[in-house]
Amino acid sequence: MTVEKIRSLLRATPFQSFEVHTPDGRAFQVPHPDFAMLSGTGRLLHVARPESDQEDIIDIALITDIAVPLKAQK
Repeated sequence: MTVEKIRSLLRATPFQSFEVHTPDGRAFQVPHPDFAMLSGTGRLLHVARPESDQEDIIDIALITDIAVPLKAQK
């Protein structure tokens, strides 16, 4: 997955929620652009958990797929 692809999803107008998948089977939801940011180098994606003050930090090289819900793709 490329940094450019993630940047374009985060900057899309209108924004469409998406889900990031990793090789271990985990999925991280990005319901709004305020819930995610790329590190300065673009190597890491920080995803905030809406229901808590926690975040997940994902190495971009480990992202296997990005899914956009079918409803949002229309």
